Amino acid sequence: MKEHSKKTYTFENGYGHFGDNGWSYEISAPRTPRPWVNIVSNGVFGFILSQSGGGYSWRENAQLNRINRWEQDLIKDEWGKFLYIRDCDSGTYWSAAWKPVCAEPDHYVCTHGIGYSTIQSRNNGIESEWTMFVPPNEPVELWIVTVTNRSDRRRRLQLFTYFEWNLGAAPDWHREFHRSFIKTSFDPAANALIATKRLWEVPSTKGHWNRNWEYVAFHGCSAQVLSYDADKESFLGMYGNQRSPRAVSEGMPGAKTGDGLDPVASLQHDVVLGPGESKTLVYSIGAAGTLAEAKKIMARFQGE
Repeated sequence: MKEHSKKTYTFENGYGHFGDNGWSYEISAPRTPRPWVNIVSNGVFGFILSQSGGGYSWRENAQLNRINRWEQDLIKDEWGKFLYIRDCDSGTYWSAAWKPVCAEPDHYVCTHGIGYSTIQSRNNGIESEWTMFVPPNEPVELWIVTVTNRSDRRRRLQLFTYFEWNLGAAPDWHREFHRSFIKTSFDPAANALIATKRLWEVPSTKGHWNRNWEYVAFHGCSAQVLSYDADKESFLGMYGNQRSPRAVSEGMPGAKTGDGLDPVASLQHDVVLGPGESKTLVYSIGAAGTLAEAKKIMARFQGE
């Protein structure tokens, strides 16, 4: 009998190739011909993520119950959940994924695996590894973010997360109307931003409108939050944009929460690294039935 070849065919195409014996796909550059995405779900909670960092999360229904705002744009791929990294000494900043800053990385690999995605990037002597996944049977998405100092000097960094709350059906054509029903707050005990909504347009036996959104959304972190922001105008700046947000360029979020804002979620942390040193943070995004349940989930997965 003829022996089969043991050679692994990775199907390299100039943008990426299969890895881990076909169990993952590694994209070596962010500029693919179209967004190449991974869809991860445990049946309760899920997310979609492109190789450049675009995408959104949902609970139970990807159309009627989106956690963050997202619009499909195959050219720009500019809507998503983002992570900014800022060098405090130079003021230079970039994003852990290519979007939204689009700084040219020294190294970049996006790995889409079964049940997870990881984006590895190196910018300005700082290496970041950002893994996203959903644990079984839980209404939460977890980010494991590790930053490593590959330079020969001490580095002072700031990390900023950012996404826009949607909390309901999409597309959200009347966002200026819907934002008036979203309330945000920062819970010091939970070390997290909390968001609720007083309107949900999903049909029920009680009618179509004037129904409360049934969940409590949250965004927390394992490390102590130094500051936060839940107001888009405060974070981006008037006429600002996601590529160069005011809060990141100035290194100072607005710490605004409440009613009537254009609701976003941003947590800010300071990280100090010596040469060769690494630090890992665990972020969560989810939607629980109650605030008490949300706190239990965050405490369980963030190591509180």
